Amino acid sequence: MTSNSSLTGSGHAYSSDMDESRFLKRNRVIHFIRLGLSFLTFGVAIAVVTCETPPLQHYKSTSQWASAGLALWPLNFDLRPTIAAIACGCIVAVLNLVYIAAALLPYPYPRIKPLNIYSSASAVAGFVTTLVGILFIIYLPSSGYPAGFSKNETLHSWTCKWQTGTSGSKTPSHFSRDCVNTRAGFVMLCVLLGMEVSLGLAAAAGTWVQRDVSRRRDAQAQLEKLEIATKQVSRT
Repeated sequence: MTSNSSLTGSGHAYSSDMDESRFLKRNRVIHFIRLGLSFLTFGVAIAVVTCETPPLQHYKSTSQWASAGLALWPLNFDLRPTIAAIACGCIVAVLNLVYIAAALLPYPYPRIKPLNIYSSASAVAGFVTTLVGILFIIYLPSSGYPAGFSKNETLHSWTCKWQTGTSGSKTPSHFSRDCVNTRAGFVMLCVLLGMEVSLGLAAAAGTWVQRDVSRRRDAQAQLEKLEIATKQVSRT
């Protein structure tokens, strides 16, 4: 009886070691996937800010010309879409930069569960932020405009309207560049939404693997307790 019990116990230990080995391999793969996605998402977020900032600076440097009778921007101008895109890019960049730093900094103990929790929270926060930003840019809630206008003009709509050329009018300086930049910024923002979905899937995979191995550990612990109790009963 003792021999059989010993063989059974060693078999469970071997199975547990195999489970732990598979878990560590899977977690390592998921870790590198999440880290790579975080670097890409950080780069896309910076690209959004980089695309939207020059048109904003151009607006700020030329809007003061209106006092001198050289107005380049209409009365129904709305700057909020550009500010929203820059804010979304900054928030997502910070969220991913924090994860990259936490994942790369050395620690004396495993950080599998904290990294899973933060990556999930970061993906959800980034997705919601980006989605709200895109919807805000498209629909412009609570937007107002002076009497005589039927809609607002944004940096993108106004600069691109001049770029197409109307009645042989010459395009103002840097308007073509601003049109391209704002269009690229919005495209990057949509790409950022897809990146956040990918990060969320990777975070969900890490959490599922962690919970699966936790269930296996609990089952193994219960089995070992049962074996110890059986041995004690057989000895008595």
